[in-house]
Amino acid sequence: MTVVEICVEDATGTHRARDGGADRIEICQDLSCGGLTPAFDEVAAALEVAPTGGVQVLVRPRPGDFVHTRQEVDKVASDIARLAEAGRGASVPLGFVIGVLAPGGVVNEDASMRLRDAAGDAPLTFHRAFDQVEDQDRGLDVLMELGYDRVLTTGGDPAIARPRSLARLVARGGDDIIILASGGLRAHNVAEVVAASGAREVHMRAPGDCGTDQGEVERIIAALHRRSGGEQEKTLR
Repeated sequence: MTVVEICVEDATGTHRARDGGADRIEICQDLSCGGLTPAFDEVAAALEVAPTGGVQVLVRPRPGDFVHTRQEVDKVASDIARLAEAGRGASVPLGFVIGVLAPGGVVNEDASMRLRDAAGDAPLTFHRAFDQVEDQDRGLDVLMELGYDRVLTTGGDPAIARPRSLARLVARGGDDIIILASGGLRAHNVAEVVAASGAREVHMRAPGDCGTDQGEVERIIAALHRRSGGEQEKTLR
């Protein structure tokens, strides 16, 4: 079954995502700019009501590009350490979502290594800064060498999932790194993208009039269950 990660902005959204059937959540604030580091007390509240798959925290110090200064990388590393301490003893896993590029559309290897070290054993995802990497095959190789657990990506598009590109990354990553597919995914298209890309995990919002919509989460899960059931029927035949 495909793992579903829902992006939320608060503990209320976390609760709705969990009750809708999500496996895991990513928490951030200010989605209007692509997300920033959330308030630490909001993370603590989310941990109390999160799905069993846990909480991924976006750690991003400012809006704009992903070519961060040394001081900004210091801030990200410091926030990871403080969040890890706040999450110690939580009943669900706490992981981090980061991304640092160097000029020219390449992964900043030194900064990425430092943040891998800062995260310790916690799950670490390289976020959609990856979609600005010019050579994604090489970028994925670098992240595998550094021990990253996941890459959040559309396959290279600014907004929309590219199933062919995602499928290539899934094949290249194999069992060494998880491709967390994203890019305009909702209940109406998530099963199609999963089928075409082979992605084992998906990431999306479930927007409603009052933040995260539990009903949309339920529809996402139902769509993936229908696909899974159809695949099982084909296998039995």
